[in-house]
Amino acid sequence: MIWLMIGGFFLMIILGMPIAFAMGSSALLYIMIENIPLSMVAQRFFSNSQSFAFLAIPFFILAGNLMVHGNIAKRIIDLADSMVRQLPGGLGCVSVVTSMGMAGVSGSSVADAASTGSVLIPEMKRKGYTSSFSAAINASSSVVGIIIPPSSTMIIIAWLANLSVAEMFLAGIIPGVLIGLTYLVVTIIISVKRDYPREKRATLKEFLITVRRAFWALILPIFLISAIVFGIATATEAAALSAVYAFLISVFIYKSLNWKQTIAALRESVYSTTVVMMIVCSSSIFTWVLIREGVPQLISDTLLSLGLSDWTLLLVLVAIMLVAGMVMDLVPNLFVFIPIFFPIAEGLGMDPIHFSIVMLCSFALGLFTPPVGTTLFISCHIAKIGIEDTYKDLIPYFIAGVVVILLITFIPALTLWIPSLF
Repeated sequence: MIWLMIGGFFLMIILGMPIAFAMGSSALLYIMIENIPLSMVAQRFFSNSQSFAFLAIPFFILAGNLMVHGNIAKRIIDLADSMVRQLPGGLGCVSVVTSMGMAGVSGSSVADAASTGSVLIPEMKRKGYTSSFSAAINASSSVVGIIIPPSSTMIIIAWLANLSVAEMFLAGIIPGVLIGLTYLVVTIIISVKRDYPREKRATLKEFLITVRRAFWALILPIFLISAIVFGIATATEAAALSAVYAFLISVFIYKSLNWKQTIAALRESVYSTTVVMMIVCSSSIFTWVLIREGVPQLISDTLLSLGLSDWTLLLVLVAIMLVAGMVMDLVPNLFVFIPIFFPIAEGLGMDPIHFSIVMLCSFALGLFTPPVGTTLFISCHIAKIGIEDTYKDLIPYFIAGVVVILLITFIPALTLWIPSLF
């Protein structure tokens, strides 16, 4: 019956059913065949939605949308432009640095890809960059949005694995920045080979002006992380404060958010929260069935029985997560693989915070790889090209991302050093 459920799940995905409904429907099929009371479905579906920790997700989403509609992205783009536009492929470098800045503001790779791409992709095309390169760099660099804190995805991982949100946030700083800087180097190398233009260096006065204009947006992540780490507020309370903060600075300081834009931000936040929570609730039923049938333990025992060395087994886990990230959305992957892989990582002596960041980064690459790459779809839509046209330009960024993940995997200090300071 478990294979029937898994087969039905993949069949429904191939037929184009949204993944939340595919997971829920396949699990429901198993439950009906096994004559399990249907009340169990309702119980599992709604129990996770009542978590206080998950209440942080809509607030983080709202804060990000208020920032985007309040034209905060343009201020961060201007700051990034004044910092790196003189480098080879100046606008490409601006795209990477902007994504790193937006990560600390929105906490969402999808929001970063949409807000940054809508401004920079048309400008890059106008300056002579190919459409495929413009889309590829925007899609790949935006993945740092869920790695550099704050991140709603980290909250889900912390809840599933019973970890500290504050430690997760601190652990994601170096890996997220490292991926961003690596992509910056890749962009420079490609731009030199293709002779992409570089812009005139900004003056000190221009730089200071952009810093002043973006100052109130840039201190938001510092405020959030400090509040959580030093116990001033829980992650949920900090998320609510960030939404209030985003509204106040957009309306009263920047004066860039009107009533119509506020309604649009609220509407988009409701939609995004609904999508995330539908996936979370459906995934919880699917995962419950897998655990009931002992699938996580079976897979764990099978992998451990292969007699592989610790480092080889880690490479196998990373490879599986990279492939899974390509074919399934991020949140369902977390629900499926955390119960399976965490016992293996624990058996290898890995710190759970360390392994959580490795898992997050591995699945994050799936956001810009076909066939399910969300940021890739958004970037290609903005660039007005087909996804297949970007494959060649995506490969260097994917390889660079894998290299960084391997460094994070085998050098725990890259993840655990900052949390150890607190």
